Amino acid sequence: MIRNCMTAATEEEWKQLPLQTLLYEWARRNLSTPSDMSTVLSYVGLFLITWYTIIWITRLILGLIWPLFLVVSAIIVLRILQYYEPDEMRAIMSNTYNIISNTIVRMDK
Repeated sequence: MIRNCMTAATEEEWKQLPLQTLLYEWARRNLSTPSDMSTVLSYVGLFLITWYTIIWITRLILGLIWPLFLVVSAIIVLRILQYYEPDEMRAIMSNTYNIISNTIVRMDK
């Protein structure tokens, strides 16, 4: 594969090149690039259309999932509030904050 792109350089010189330079040189010499501007513009247009489609689909999925996430979170919170007494809730929250703060302090060390 390297022999195809070697013109003036010897094989030993090619072996000494960094990987990114070697890949760039191989691609530059062996892969065709568009020669007219209309092909370049069509590639750029295809890229923009694809990128817009990906972003639109992602926003659509998030738009559908986010309300479901909010409803499920509200149901879970309401069930917890309904099940526990206020003193138990304070103890649970205090223990949760202690665990989180201790974890953060340990991460700093």
